[in-house]
This record gives sequence, structure tokens and C-alpha cells, in this order.
Amino acid sequence: MDNIFKKAFEEVMEIEGGYVNHKDDPGGATNFGITEAVARRNGYEGDMRDLKLHQARDIYYYEFWLDQKYNKIKNRDVAIEMFDQAVNMGPGRANRNLQKSYNLLSDNQISVDGAIGPNTLKAVNSCNKPVGLFNLLNGYQIMHYINLAENSQKYRSFIRGWVNKRIEIIRK
Repeated sequence: MDNIFKKAFEEVMEIEGGYVNHKDDPGGATNFGITEAVARRNGYEGDMRDLKLHQARDIYYYEFWLDQKYNKIKNRDVAIEMFDQAVNMGPGRANRNLQKSYNLLSDNQISVDGAIGPNTLKAVNSCNKPVGLFNLLNGYQIMHYINLAENSQKYRSFIRGWVNKRIEIIRK
């Protein structure tokens, strides 16, 4: 496992913590931010309370880091941000956020299809505005959280944590 993944995993673990089964979380019971559905898809059969940190790390590494190709994003901050968004909002939404962010910064548009393929990687890795890309990613993330909280009472209990723990704007 590469050093950027290790850093991304450490940062997400500081936010996600251990076992949670919040009544308003549509993901249901989670441990280390891993939903039961994701754990089962990756062969875990036990109670979610018993999921070990190394099992969560392996699931994140294979299903989120490698499968989503975040390991191929050259900018460390953008790669880590993508991982965090994928963990919290799902890879499809995170990937669309990246594609939309890139399109706002570039005259060369890429498809907003939620998949990180060769065109997205080439575009993102050649982006000459990485701080802007990172900041736009966070902008899309906060817009998503605001929309959830404004449109459903059950998400209001999460908005403070999302804003305080997950949103970071780089100033340079």
C-alpha cells in the first residue's frame, strides 16, 4: 500500500471512527465508515461491530483506492480528497464532483459519468490549477451536504460534523 493511501486512510479514520448505527443514517450500521453492504460485497460475514481495522483498510484499499483509480491521481491533495468523498458520499458522486470541477476550470471538457477512466485521469493529471480543483471539489461536497440538510430533517443532525470535519479549503 502506497504512502498516499496510508495518509488518506489515516485521515478518514480520524473522521469515521469505529462502530456507529445512527437511526438517521441511510447506510445503516457502519464500522470505520464501512457500511454493511460494502462489507458483505467484500466477503465480510460477521457482525459489523466485529469488523477489524485491517479488514476495513483492505476494503478501502481495493474497492475505493485501486478500483476507483485514485492511486493514479498525481496530486496528493486531490487524491486524498477523492478518497474521503468516496467514503462519505459514494464513489459515483465523488467522481462526478471531480469531473464537474475539472470542467469548470478547463476549456477541454470531459464526460461527467462518475467513472474515473483514462480521459478523466489524463485531464485531472494535466490540470494546471490543482488548488482550484481541490477547492471546487470541496464546494461540490458542501453543496451536497447543504442540499441534504435543507431537504430532509434527518440529515440536519449530520451537517455540523460534515462541515467541521470534511470541508477544507486550501488558500494559496
